Amino acid sequence: MTAPVAPAVEEARQRSIEPGPGGAPKQRRGTNKRSSKAATWFTGRRLLILGSQIGLLALILIIWELGSGFDGESGKFLDQYTVSKPSEIWEALKNFESRGLLWSNILLTYRITLIGFTIGATSGFLAGLVLGLNRYLADVLSPFLAALYSTPRLALVPVFLLWFGIGDGAKLALVASIVFFLVFYATFAGVKEVDVQVIDRMKLMRAGKLSICRKAILPSAASFIVEGLRVSGPFALVSAVTAEMLSSNQGMGFVLIRSSSQFDTPGVFACIAVLAIMGIALMGAIRLLESRLLRWKPEHINGSR
Repeated sequence: MTAPVAPAVEEARQRSIEPGPGGAPKQRRGTNKRSSKAATWFTGRRLLILGSQIGLLALILIIWELGSGFDGESGKFLDQYTVSKPSEIWEALKNFESRGLLWSNILLTYRITLIGFTIGATSGFLAGLVLGLNRYLADVLSPFLAALYSTPRLALVPVFLLWFGIGDGAKLALVASIVFFLVFYATFAGVKEVDVQVIDRMKLMRAGKLSICRKAILPSAASFIVEGLRVSGPFALVSAVTAEMLSSNQGMGFVLIRSSSQFDTPGVFACIAVLAIMGIALMGAIRLLESRLLRWKPEHINGSR
């Protein structure tokens, strides 16, 4: 007569897991090995990509340095007057730093960018959420929002200067107006994509509006909202620099336009390099925020992004 099989042993057989002492399932080593190999492969791939990027950047700088010169020099195929060279750009950066023009203006530009980004993103998120939940109000306001969105922001700079003056107010208004619409339309699209059946089921369970918004609408629209933040981040920096170039006596935009007016080519490229690094740092911060907001999604849990 066959002895009865213990439930734990039978469950282990069904899952193809070796039973341990006392009939308790024993975890396979293969799963851990596969996870370890996947993590090792992912880390190796990241390091390979990073090494390739550093190598490509070094190659570009070497070619730029060796190929840049003045007219008539043999072996030179880049005009040093128009494109400068990395060594001179580095000297211009050190000159900015020694004169106190570098870090103070970087902080000023970042301050305008972050404050304007926060104002525009917050107001755009709230407006997108409200209009996404109220279709009647959205239909009424849609032509007015489309008209404002299609208006070039630079055309509004004189108006912002009249309203807020030459100080930080006009620059913040320009940054916030650009970020607002990007986040607004992303949030609005995300709210409209929420599954209506999920909301109906929650209403049948007598869930309140706040609970429906927090547990169904926001998680479903989170990817759209984060995408709006990711896209609007660089535009916030660009608009802040543009505002500083048009109406300011401080900030990296001002340093850039002043270097250009003085025909200081190394200074211009030094400002461009600083702004590129600032943009990369800003995008890194937004990606960190994205990983925090979307940490519940499988692709973020597995670290595939």
